[in-house]
Amino acid sequence: MLASNDIDPGRGSSTVLLYEYENGAIREVNRTVVTQPVQLQDDSIRPRDALVIATESDMYQTGLHGRVTVPYQDRWYTLEEWNRKWGQRALRIIPIYGADATRATDTEGKYTVEVRNPNGWWNPVYDAEVERTGNTLNVTNPETAMVHTAEYQTVIERKREIIHSLLQHSELAPSEAAARNTAVVPMDNGTEVFPTVDGASTSLVWRSGSHVLVRDAYVGFIDVTPGVWYRGRYVTHSGQVNTHVPWDYRIEVPSDYSESGSCTIGNSTYPLTRWADYQLIDSNASVVNVTAGDITMQRWGPGEWTTLNYTSPDSEPRPLPVGEHTMAAQLRIEVELEKHYGVSSSRCSEWDRLEQESRAVTINRSVPIETVNSDDLEIDVQVFDRPGEDIVSVTWTGEQGLAAGAAGWEYVEVHIGEKTMYVTAPWRFFSVARNTHVEERTRERTSELNASHSVGARYPALLRYRMSPATVEVQAEQSAAQHIWWETTHVVETGSVAATPLPETIVATENAEPSPLYDQYGGILKSTDTVTGESVSVGAIDVWGFPIQTTQTVTRYERSVLNVTIDDAAGTAKISLRDDSGTPISGRPIHLEGTKASVVTTDSSGTATAEITNPIVQARFQGDDWRAGTDRYYLSTQALAVSTTPVVVAAIQIVGYLNDAISNVALFTEWLALGVFAMFWARFICRRVD
Repeated sequence: MLASNDIDPGRGSSTVLLYEYENGAIREVNRTVVTQPVQLQDDSIRPRDALVIATESDMYQTGLHGRVTVPYQDRWYTLEEWNRKWGQRALRIIPIYGADATRATDTEGKYTVEVRNPNGWWNPVYDAEVERTGNTLNVTNPETAMVHTAEYQTVIERKREIIHSLLQHSELAPSEAAARNTAVVPMDNGTEVFPTVDGASTSLVWRSGSHVLVRDAYVGFIDVTPGVWYRGRYVTHSGQVNTHVPWDYRIEVPSDYSESGSCTIGNSTYPLTRWADYQLIDSNASVVNVTAGDITMQRWGPGEWTTLNYTSPDSEPRPLPVGEHTMAAQLRIEVELEKHYGVSSSRCSEWDRLEQESRAVTINRSVPIETVNSDDLEIDVQVFDRPGEDIVSVTWTGEQGLAAGAAGWEYVEVHIGEKTMYVTAPWRFFSVARNTHVEERTRERTSELNASHSVGARYPALLRYRMSPATVEVQAEQSAAQHIWWETTHVVETGSVAATPLPETIVATENAEPSPLYDQYGGILKSTDTVTGESVSVGAIDVWGFPIQTTQTVTRYERSVLNVTIDDAAGTAKISLRDDSGTPISGRPIHLEGTKASVVTTDSSGTATAEITNPIVQARFQGDDWRAGTDRYYLSTQALAVSTTPVVVAAIQIVGYLNDAISNVALFTEWLALGVFAMFWARFICRRVD
């Protein structure tokens, strides 16, 4: 599941029931859907969900932090043990009305039995004996009924297992002999992930040429944490750099040698044997130097290195300045060899010599890294508080994305009363495997072993993150008693992030096109509450989990009152807009119907005048636009007035007017007004008849 680029045998096999409309009829159809990547969050994943994700989809994270946990192997408890471990948990027993091989059943296959997990989901219970007592169903064998759950492991722990598996024949070898005999080399479809080196040559006795003592030696970087491989370099946080360095080698001593010869004594020739024996006295290998920029990193575990000065009393941090650097590792292997050689003969002169020599080979490897932080990134959140429709605007100042001097933001969190919304960043981090198998190399043979993604495998796959841009989204937490909707109404785009190549096995359709970046993103947070004056709090973190400098501005919309007065003698309507305390509201456009002018603007006294053309004048103040930049913001309101001057009005105008009523209260008021108008109209008709 962690290696997103593994083969997903179940991809595209999910079917969903859809309704299609064709030729005037609605029909049910099943459609096969392509599963999209799933976000891996800090919350634990149910074991059965993990199985579906692993076989049908890929996983990604939106940040490079946290102790994300994943299930890695089955765990079974009796129901009795489960309740003893977690306390008496809720149990539900559901009748089965159709065969479903994917669900756990009781011993008679009539019920599905599930027990509540502390994380909130339901775990299946197998082999439960269910009996009915009155209207109650009970499990009668808690001592033998089995609860299926899983053991969990963090992603960080998983990556440590990977580095340790590759060090089992070097740094973590059980003996020096084991370390010298076997080298484990990661391979990617026939290519060495870390190119190996042969070196430390010694001359051969009685033979021409030389022999290489050190074979299949390499040193490399599996991963940088927290970090991501992005456009040919590792990108990591400037505050602390951690890396995993695997290495290995083996020693191959020259084989013993002998050859026949002769010597002449007088006129006679006698046989002799020239021989040479080789013996390894000692060998030492270690990573002697790992650097990040100008900082010499410290080893804090097998194959694990950090810029943190953990030997200081307070584990003093050693930040690496923002910018581009080189991370390098050096492996030095030293070999002590004994050569014992000479001549053996029954008649010829015999002699032998014993020599010792030291040989060494040094291997260097480096990768480019770039350190970033979010020090220059600022986020301003503006909340405009309105009843039921709060406006939220998020503005970014500074660099965005994994660029020089910038760290991508992960999300902006906004709390308004009991409502919570998240503006999520477009960064997705897919954990991909770098190797397909490993080769165990000895003098005698080379064995190929698959790099597994499962826990307990001899050689887990090497993992590192690859970034893929997607889109900015808004998510709202939905409580059972509340419904929330988001409507994007305003964006200010500023450049984009190009698509980043991913392994072809990862289906990330959003990565196919450039993803836009925004200076500002705003919209309306609609909810069923009509509360104003709610508490507001905001916050934001970057992809490393560090807080981003965030400011908040809260603007409360105020109620406005609109009045319309008709001067029949002058044939004009006077419009007045004031707040609750009677203070005039100036400079606001008022939309009119039944007047010559369709829009008027209130003056410093909060009033405006328009010539009437119909006996009914309707006025609407649409409320202040949140982008207006005024000192005070007012909610929308409306009003109307009826002239006492008889004017013939077509019925269609009245109907059209009724259709514009926007609330029950307004509609009730307008019907009263129409009643008054009808009275005057009746009087006018009566006078015409007389």
